[in-house]
Amino acid sequence: MNKTSFALIGPGNLGLSMASLLSDRGYHCSRVIATSEEQEGKVYKWLPESTPVQTLEQWHTLDVNLVLVATPDDELRTLATSLAEKFAESASRKTLFVHFSGIQTSATFQALIDIGFPAASLHPLQTLPSVEMGRKSLINCPWAFEGESREQCQSLVDDLDGNMIEISAEAKVPYHLAAVFASNLLIALEDMAVDIAQEAGITPDQFVDSFGPLIKQTINNFLQKRTVEVISGPVRRNDVHTIQKHLAWMDTADEKYRKVYMELSHYLSELLFAEDVISIESLDALNQTFEELE
Repeated sequence: MNKTSFALIGPGNLGLSMASLLSDRGYHCSRVIATSEEQEGKVYKWLPESTPVQTLEQWHTLDVNLVLVATPDDELRTLATSLAEKFAESASRKTLFVHFSGIQTSATFQALIDIGFPAASLHPLQTLPSVEMGRKSLINCPWAFEGESREQCQSLVDDLDGNMIEISAEAKVPYHLAAVFASNLLIALEDMAVDIAQEAGITPDQFVDSFGPLIKQTINNFLQKRTVEVISGPVRRNDVHTIQKHLAWMDTADEKYRKVYMELSHYLSELLFAEDVISIESLDALNQTFEELE
């Protein structure tokens, strides 16, 4: 058995990004477990054509050190049960089963753990909209680890030039929620900005050129400085008149913009007050403005 052999279950963007990168680094992908012929064609774009592509029913021998499971979260527990039934009589219990869910713990593989197999969750703190982008973004990527076989998972991360952070099973939900706020919801906020800019006659293409530098600089500032040092705009200046004009314009716009604007402005004002950046008088004036126009 190859020292660095692995099987991949789920040849999607994450699975194929991971498998192809590991193959580039000397690992051997012994098989890919796919669910459709369409997935089979995608596999051979990234892995050697000698790589067997099978269904779960066709897989009979557990001849790898590592099984990487890159399926949707809601399939993990059922899949683990099927794998436990399939390999219950396996002579070895050394194969490590790893899933990549940000919110599910290693206990999702309890059926495998119960019969003696080690299990872990290893979540990349990155976005992977395609295999091409995934192969780039998984290099030097932070990974959140929870479960068993820490050293084996650390070796995996090291081979991708990443860094591994260890979190408890109890911390997975707030950890993943933080990732959603940092990435997915940030995209939603920027898309709202695109919509609003169109009311000023700025097309989505023009938005990227016009507002792109502002977005990049804001993110760079946030990554390099304390939050309160980055905040600018009408809330920090206690510019009540500008806020009133914003809210008045949103009277005729979709209600979602007003809700988001109010909640985030409240959050900023409380944060600035807590850090002694604005006075209690300024906070009261801002709160009064929000209450009057709510």
